[in-house]
Amino acid sequence: MIVLEAVDLYRFYHTGDEETLALRGVSIQVRKGETVAVMGPSGSGKSTLLACLSGLDVPDGGHVELMGKRITRLPEAERSAIRAAEMGILLQSGNLFPHLTVAENIRLQMRLSRKNDSQRLLQLINQVGLSHRSNAYPSQLSGGEAARAGLAVALSVVPHILLADEPTGEVDAETEKHILMLLDEIRNQGSATLVVTHSEKLAEHANHIIRLHDGRVVYD
Repeated sequence: MIVLEAVDLYRFYHTGDEETLALRGVSIQVRKGETVAVMGPSGSGKSTLLACLSGLDVPDGGHVELMGKRITRLPEAERSAIRAAEMGILLQSGNLFPHLTVAENIRLQMRLSRKNDSQRLLQLINQVGLSHRSNAYPSQLSGGEAARAGLAVALSVVPHILLADEPTGEVDAETEKHILMLLDEIRNQGSATLVVTHSEKLAEHANHIIRLHDGRVVYD
């Protein structure tokens, strides 16, 4: 089953008289129970692709489908509702509200997705190894703890797909190992995952790798 599909995506930006083509006809598919790693040098279009796939940005050409439903160019309110209920999104930063504790951040996301479940909240906190930090605020967390807390928030909606931007980019080796184990668990439970990464170690855990260069797929 295809969970997420991008068809011929184009995205360009204007700076003065200059035009930058960030995506040039990118097409990908992510299936149920599959992990896809998107790799490429800085400026290749990886983060732009993730933004378009999640509906945080709108491509200038092409479209994205989630579970067979086209989400591209829906009103922002509808895209937000879809993200809240059906997608787990882990960005490089900004995944936690600073005035809420770890547990409160997870609980808020559950309420937004209408999947409030106290037992699952505790399960997620234990799963990411933060049971001793559930009442800590983001400013009190290490980089690795913040990454794991953000992952718990993303997974709290029981998403059809997890979209993660450099989930192991700013963490130590032990935290990277923990996150890789969690991503394997997610796949084994049948969820789809797409990760943007520079990490060859993370890519080794993927079912297949897509490499971008100058906004084009050069290897799939």
